[in-house]
Amino acid sequence: MGKIVISYSSDRFDQWRLGEAGGFIAFTKDGKPVFQFDRKGQYERYLRLNRRRQKEGGR
Repeated sequence: MGKIVISYSSDRFDQWRLGEAGGFIAFTKDGKPVFQFDRKGQYERYLRLNRRRQKEGGR
């Protein structure tokens, strides 16, 4: 599986979990920011971190 690219979020928690998961902010050819993961496992960790927030009463 190649790189995984998802929509950028300005939410601080989303950016924190992006870094925790090993992803990074990249830019499209037209200069728009996106979240990018080089491996599927990184993306899956990003999703797991969000589930933790949901369990703790966040969004």
